[in-house]
Amino acid sequence: MTKKKKILRRKHDPFFRYIYAIPANTRTLLRLAQRKNAELRRMLFSVDMDSLQLIPGSFSNVKEWGQSDLAFKARIKGGPEIFVGILLEHKSYRESDVLSQIYRYTFEVMQNKGATDFGWLPTKAIIIYNGQSGWDPLAEFRIKYRGQFNGRELPFECVLVNLADIPDAACLKEPNVEAAVGALVMKHAFDADGLRSIVDKLTEMLSRLENGARATLAEKIVVYLNEYLDEEVVEELRMRMSIGQALGIKTAGDRLRAAERAAVRRGRKRGLAQGLEQGIEQERKKNEAASLARDAKMAEYLRSIGVSDENVATMLAIK
Repeated sequence: MTKKKKILRRKHDPFFRYIYAIPANTRTLLRLAQRKNAELRRMLFSVDMDSLQLIPGSFSNVKEWGQSDLAFKARIKGGPEIFVGILLEHKSYRESDVLSQIYRYTFEVMQNKGATDFGWLPTKAIIIYNGQSGWDPLAEFRIKYRGQFNGRELPFECVLVNLADIPDAACLKEPNVEAAVGALVMKHAFDADGLRSIVDKLTEMLSRLENGARATLAEKIVVYLNEYLDEEVVEELRMRMSIGQALGIKTAGDRLRAAERAAVRRGRKRGLAQGLEQGIEQERKKNEAASLARDAKMAEYLRSIGVSDENVATMLAIK
């Protein structure tokens, strides 16, 4: 009898917060989602999305940890300066208490601190879902409580956005690379074949970023994929993306080869064999120290988000 594969509950929230704590990236994500989501279009129709501001109390100083996901405030179009709160609550698997969570955030996070009359922001909540199967907590709620309430059923507006409904083609053409790559990676987090099919295009998108931004985002993707995706997909990405070259991340091998080339150039210039040997050794020591420091920092981060020591060691062994 074939053993049933255990379904892993993978928490992708740190990656989600890292990408979409930037208002411009959230605007892009919601614009892409509105293409096939009429309810989201209706909810945001009156909101001036260009005025989107992060509410800083909803995440920690490093942008990746926190009790809630992401909270923003934005102006209503036209008229006086009226603000609403926009809450993004990310889920990578079904949670039966998600509406209760949003209810708590509505009162704990959505505070209009500059107001003299109302100290709260009317909340528009958006559940971002990237799980393995279809899920609609709002539909479940209405079935369970149908007929028991008059008027609105929840003390906040709420819409579900399933990343599976955002077309790959729209992401691949999106000028905001960071936001689009984030959506693609999370959309295919449980879909090895789907992710493998867009590796080349994903690499091309990343190549449009400035080197520093590309390397930072690539590092986040690698950490995210290594912990949460099937091992063969991670290996495929490593080979196809050529992390050290296409993504701008210098592996140990890349650093050693660069050191040797730099030492050869210096040795030729001086015309001394001794200079060649000394240059190689100095560069090797320098880059070994940099590699150890980077690995220590990466290990510290992985452990802080709950990655086991065994998986940390496996990730650091991939060079």
